[in-house]
Parts: sequence; C-alpha cells; structure tokens
Amino acid sequence: MYIMRNVTIVGGGITGLTAAFYAERYLPNDVTIKLVETSGRLGGKIDTFETGEFAVERGPDSYVFRKTAMTDLIHDVGLGDEIVRNGVGQAYVLHHDGLHPIPKQTVMGIPLDVDAFKDTTLLSDEEHAALRAMLLSPPDVEAPETDVSLGLYLRERVGDPIVDRLIEPLLSGIYAGDIDQMSALSTFPQFIEGEKKHGNLYEGMRHLRPEQRVAEVGAKKVGQFASLKRGLKSLTDRLAERLERTEIILNCSVEQVEEIEGGYRLLTNRGDIESDHLILTVPPRLIRQFLPKVDSNFLADMKPHATATCSLVFKEDDIELPFVGTGFVTSQEADVTITACTFIDQKWPHAVPEGYHVLRVFLGRPGADEIVDASDEEIVATALRDLGGLMTIKAAPLETVVSRLRDGLPPYAVFHSDRVRALRAEMGRVYPGILLAGIAYDGIGMPDCIKSVHEQIKVLAEEG
Repeated sequence: MYIMRNVTIVGGGITGLTAAFYAERYLPNDVTIKLVETSGRLGGKIDTFETGEFAVERGPDSYVFRKTAMTDLIHDVGLGDEIVRNGVGQAYVLHHDGLHPIPKQTVMGIPLDVDAFKDTTLLSDEEHAALRAMLLSPPDVEAPETDVSLGLYLRERVGDPIVDRLIEPLLSGIYAGDIDQMSALSTFPQFIEGEKKHGNLYEGMRHLRPEQRVAEVGAKKVGQFASLKRGLKSLTDRLAERLERTEIILNCSVEQVEEIEGGYRLLTNRGDIESDHLILTVPPRLIRQFLPKVDSNFLADMKPHATATCSLVFKEDDIELPFVGTGFVTSQEADVTITACTFIDQKWPHAVPEGYHVLRVFLGRPGADEIVDASDEEIVATALRDLGGLMTIKAAPLETVVSRLRDGLPPYAVFHSDRVRALRAEMGRVYPGILLAGIAYDGIGMPDCIKSVHEQIKVLAEEG
C-alpha cells in the first residue's frame, strides 16, 4: 500500500500558509511538511504597512464577508475577535465630465429596481429611457448554455452606456481585466443562474439572495467586506505562528522540478528537496517553467495584470475631499491615469486616527500599465495631479506608501473553468501527486484561494 511520506508547499502567501495550516490538521503526524518561499518574508500579496496609529494595506484590504472560508480560517487561528466590517457610504464613479454618485439599489452597477437610475447623472434622459425599456421589456436573448464574455452578456441586457460608465469601472477593480474578454461563468455565474430561473437578468437580480449579492450599494447598513483590526498581515503572521511541524525555508528559490522514482526533486538555490507530494501556489509562468508536460498554452494566456497603489496620508485640514463617502472608481473615458481611489478613513475608520485623511490610489489598467514601472516619485506625482483636479490639496502628504504588484491578477477569460478542469485532469495523468492552488484557478479572492486549497488538502488526506 502506498504511504504518503512528505509534502512540500511552494509559495508562502495566504494560499501556501493555509495549505500548511490545514495539512498539519488533516495529514498524519508522521508526514513531513515543508514550505519554501522565494522571498525573505511570508504573506505574499498581503502586507500591512504600520506606522504609529496607521495601518495601510499594500495589497488586498479586505475580503467578501459572505464567502465564509476566510472567516472560518480567521476563527481557526484565534483572530475572530479582530474582524471588522467596512464603513458604508456613498461611492462615486469618475467619468469624463466629473464625479457621479453610484446609484443606490444596484449590484455591481446592475439595477435591482427599475427606478434605480431615475436621478443618476451618468445617463442622459434618452439613455435612461432606453435602459428602463430594456429592464421592463427585456431583449429577446436566451440565457447562454455555455460560457460567454461577461461584457457581451451584459451589453445585450442593459446596454453599452451603463456597462462602459459604471459596470466596467466597478468590475475592473475586482478582476483587473477586459470585461469583453472576461468569463461570465467564472466571475459572476449568479447572473446567468438568476436569468435561467426567473426569465431575464433584471428579475434574476431582483431575486438574488442577500448572500449572492456583491458590492451592493446603499442597501445595507452593514458593510459586505471584512478585514482585521491590525490589518490582514496579522492573519498571515498568526498562520505562521500556529505552524508547529512545518519547516519554513525562506529565501529559497525553486529553479526546476525533476521527476524521480516515487515523487519529485526540487532544485533550489539552497539545495535539493525531495518530496512525494507538491502543492504549487506560484504564478502560472512558473508552472510553465516547472512542469513542461502540461498545457502551456492555457498557462501562457494567463498573463497577470500589473498594478500599483499609492497611499497618501494627509492632515485633515490639508485636503478638502469632494464628497463624504468611501471613494470612487474611474471609467475609461475619464482623462486620468488613476483607476480608483479609496478614502481609507471612511471605509476603514479603525485604521486611521482622528484628524487625518488617508487616500489609497490605484494605478494601472490592462494593456496600459506602464505607470507601474515608474519611480515612486512619479507615481506619487501622478496620483496627486489626478486628485488635484477633483479636490483641493493645500499641503503635501505627510507620508506616502507606494506598492507594486507585478504578478497580480490573472485574466479569467471565456471558458476559464473548463480549461482549469482540463489542466487538473492532465496534471493527474502526467504529474500525479502535484496540486495547483492560488488565484489563477478557482477565484481571485482570498476566500476562494483558501477554500480551494482547504478542499484539496482534505482530499489529499483521504487519498493518502
């Protein structure tokens, strides 16, 4: 009978740390567990910059609370009392002619009420009448039976104006891709499921259960996103602290994976590591390098979109915000480089002391991310220039925190889920004992990564 002897996890981000945590829970005590990380720190994309009373996220700042996998993990490591929900306030979209309030009673810009856009300044009277007509007398289009472009799906049902001016800016902040190339089934399957059940998109949205709604504006007093009082880094730090029998090897760069009898050999800058099971949580470009026998075309297509963020700390009297609210996203018709801005002291008041405003600015669009390679000074100057056209800035920020994410969010193109299933089936044939996990496969959110690797570890334990 085959007996599992050891497991090596490659990548020390939230997915790799979760894999190690649940491996210790489910795998027998005699199984050796190693975690190797190429950098000198754990946490991956999660990194909280703390100075004085400020806690500024360099990477993701929250997760969707309705996705329970991350909340479960937070409780499992003893941080349940640290969970905080986001502040709820009006959000805006920046169009070429200025800032416009995002209409209430919408989900990702899709109306839950036929009058949701009645007073919006985003649409002309004619465009609003056309949208209303499409909602009340839906176009004669059938719900797709296979995957389709999310952009095409929505344009046929609500029209181009609201897609381009509102839905696309909101979605680009989540998936960082081209909405017209994006998979509908891999991003928002509830749209199609609702249409099939209730006859059209509008009725499907109106009947969505609360837990199916994402980023609903103005409908709840409790925020739908969650974080931790001391920042998300406190979760990755706690995960590392809770690992009791996992050997963590930092500054360990895997150069190649070799097949050997009964398993695999990792060739690293710190010596060879042999293991009968591998869990790879690294970007697709490295999977192509490590595992040449798998579908390299799919992995090559998943080129991540690079982004940068610039957090600006101001004294309250040194800046006049254009509105009271949580921030804004920008449409592609806006004449700015920044793609969004979060007012941290409004969205996450626990992270900012009284008397200050902290603005987190996002930069870099798919196909237009040159700004990410600019110097810190250029990124700050760009952010301040664009913000200066929208608000009064009386003094320079007290502090700036610039971060870059080059191995960022991979595009979820049409038929993404089908190709992931095919990839994993092929992996089972040509590389048995190797699991793939992370944002490239089962969802870009932290809860998706946690849920996926948790389930794979449980299956591994049952099979082992």
